[in-house]
Amino acid sequence: MPSRPRMPVYTPTVGEVVRDLGHRDFTGKPVEAVYMDTLAGLVHLRPEAGGCEWTTKPEHVQALTEPRFVTVQHPSRPRTADVT
Repeated sequence: MPSRPRMPVYTPTVGEVVRDLGHRDFTGKPVEAVYMDTLAGLVHLRPEAGGCEWTTKPEHVQALTEPRFVTVQHPSRPRTADVT
């Protein structure tokens, strides 16, 4: 049986709102979330309004038909004065 060709995985830009086909909202629609980073082969997303991040597989990430972006603040390095 011939295998079907693989679709290329979409690589979003940090702060881009994407569709997560691996997670659904209460109506059954795929969740839209902000792309934060890809680490250890998993995509890290968070709600557009802010909140806890979650991970999904890269093949579950899909671009929106009309791209949206939000400003993302990356956490700063810990200050040594705060560590005792």
